[in-house]
Amino acid sequence: MTARRAALRTVSAGALLASLPWARPGRSADREAAADAPGGGFAFALIGDLPYSDSDETSLVAMLAATDADPLRFVLHVGDIKSSREPCSDALYERRAALLARSAHPLVLLPGDNEWTDCHGWMSGRHDPIERLAALRARFWSTPGPLGLGGDATREPLAFERQRGQPENVRWRIGRVRFVAAHIVGSNNGRKGYEGARAEFDVRTVRNRQWLAETLRLALRERADALVIAFHAEPDWQPKASSGFADWIAVLRETAEVFTRPILLLHGDSHRFTVDQPLRDARGEPFAHVTRVECFGWPFTASWVRISYDPQAPERFHVATRQVPGPRP
Repeated sequence: MTARRAALRTVSAGALLASLPWARPGRSADREAAADAPGGGFAFALIGDLPYSDSDETSLVAMLAATDADPLRFVLHVGDIKSSREPCSDALYERRAALLARSAHPLVLLPGDNEWTDCHGWMSGRHDPIERLAALRARFWSTPGPLGLGGDATREPLAFERQRGQPENVRWRIGRVRFVAAHIVGSNNGRKGYEGARAEFDVRTVRNRQWLAETLRLALRERADALVIAFHAEPDWQPKASSGFADWIAVLRETAEVFTRPILLLHGDSHRFTVDQPLRDARGEPFAHVTRVECFGWPFTASWVRISYDPQAPERFHVATRQVPGPRP
């Protein structure tokens, strides 16, 4: 997508925000402070699709400095820590990991397609995507907890868990809100394009379905007040999803039919800030309790998304945007 089209979509999202009472940027400071109060409210940051170059690393540093200064419970990076034109090298992975580790808050990182499914391209170094996925799992998801200086898995506020065999799939809980992340990436969810793609896709699809089903059962047993589902890709929504996303859309729909309290779908991939309700039921009607939030991405790296949860508010979640202060690179 071109930067111009992404900018236009960002403007459209701003217009939508004005029409949604739970997502108004102009909400009073008193109410926003209440969402972070000891009564069960909290806030977290949603970022993704950065950095996209060596020079863009300064944008990530500035953004993490901004989130560090905010009393957040965690930062969620929904994937793509490199562009498809950068090499899929261990050295680059190590450098980006060091930057993410600077976060003062626990930082939950999800995989994006640029990190592995697209690594067979000549600009990325003609790597074996399966081997690169194994390298990513060893580097980013081999320890129990999230990244960041506050990423101790034993910290009570997150109750962090990883899926066996697919450790990038994680779930955690804060109070009565259940979070879950699944490995869904761009480039048609990595369904084809390199040797072994279909077999990997089939295994990952089964594990994603199992992981979300387990988490749904947990949320129902816990009587969770809300469910937050995170993944990387901008999936094809209704009326017809492409082959790589059809099962995931079906799983999301099945989940929404069973869990009738607020659900947030968080992702990146298209680099445009969006708040809407694209998930539809069997009749083609939007699920009223399901909201999608897509974060900013390169080149819109001067902004991040702050999401707060207020158990006293009928809408539960408030979505706001924040600007990174200071000069931009």
